[in-house]
Amino acid sequence: MNDAIVGLLACLAQWLGSLGGAILVLSLGIRLAMLPLTVKLARRARRNQEILKQLQPEIDQLKKRFEKKPERLMEEMHHLYRKHHYNLFDVPAILGSLIQWPIFAILYKGIRASLGTSHVFLWIRNLASPDCCLTVLILSLTGLSAYLMPSASVQMRNTLIAVQLGFTFLIVWKLAAGLGLYWVSSNAVGVVQTLWLRHRRVVNVRVG
Repeated sequence: MNDAIVGLLACLAQWLGSLGGAILVLSLGIRLAMLPLTVKLARRARRNQEILKQLQPEIDQLKKRFEKKPERLMEEMHHLYRKHHYNLFDVPAILGSLIQWPIFAILYKGIRASLGTSHVFLWIRNLASPDCCLTVLILSLTGLSAYLMPSASVQMRNTLIAVQLGFTFLIVWKLAAGLGLYWVSSNAVGVVQTLWLRHRRVVNVRVG
């Protein structure tokens, strides 16, 4: 499979005249092909977050009521979640996310194997070396994506943004620019997907 990805990248690079363009086109193509699954998972996540937000006052009351009875608190919260069809551990969503990892891992390895020699793309002098501007772009898209994600509270959202930015920076600051292009295309599609879902939700609310 890795050889197939390398071969496909070589064909695209020859057709487009640029390995960087080939990486973007292939990454976008695979990300768009995964859209039906990722949109479904995003909708499930938003639904769970909205339910949790609505239940928060009841959860706070239960915590005060059973502050000294943790076992009873867990039991009551379990009943509350089940009553409102809230899944603390959404197994289908977890499995759906895990299915994506092997696909992206194969693409990742294929891109890395194609960066054997120096390639120029846009402002990037060498796709095989890190690029500061590309790193900033990746971090910006990561932060925007985390900001747009539904969350139960502002504090949770800020924590999510900080964690994702820190984790992403540790990975990409020395990452080859060719692999960074893959991150950019994937994150860009994710941001567009989130904005589209938010727009659809607003439209549905107004119509309803």
